[in-house]
Amino acid sequence: MRGRLVLDGREHEVGEGAFAVLDHGRGKWPYSVSWNWAAGSAPGRAVQLGGKWTDGTGLTENALILDGRLHKIGARLEWVYDRSDWMRPWRVEGDGVEVEFTPFHEKVSRTELGVVGSETHQCFGHFGGRVRADDGGWVGLDGLTGWAEEARNRW
Repeated sequence: MRGRLVLDGREHEVGEGAFAVLDHGRGKWPYSVSWNWAAGSAPGRAVQLGGKWTDGTGLTENALILDGRLHKIGARLEWVYDRSDWMRPWRVEGDGVEVEFTPFHEKVSRTELGVVGSETHQCFGHFGGRVRADDGGWVGLDGLTGWAEEARNRW
């Protein structure tokens, strides 16, 4: 993608090869909730992986985009990472999903207001591994750059 982004009246050019993610949530959310979320992109390939938020619903938010075509990932995913060292590699696994994410930067956000609070560890890094496309073939994720996060909220 490329284009322009306007913030507070200032225009910023977005160069070729950039990517963006839309985070749109609605509905009645539980008081206490946690989730994992990751997205990465490289020319011709992108991946979106989620966890915990849709557990038990029979739905997922997971997909591979290959050459502009969406391939749904219907498997429930297992997220494995070290909460004592967020910069260690993360693994995301499930039927047709064998992904490793290696962080190079961690962003931490914390808000504590008594009964309302939030803590998010969002790591930026590189993806590796593979995901199965709709035709049954494996698609490598080596070279994708993006982020992975754990969010815990009380609202």
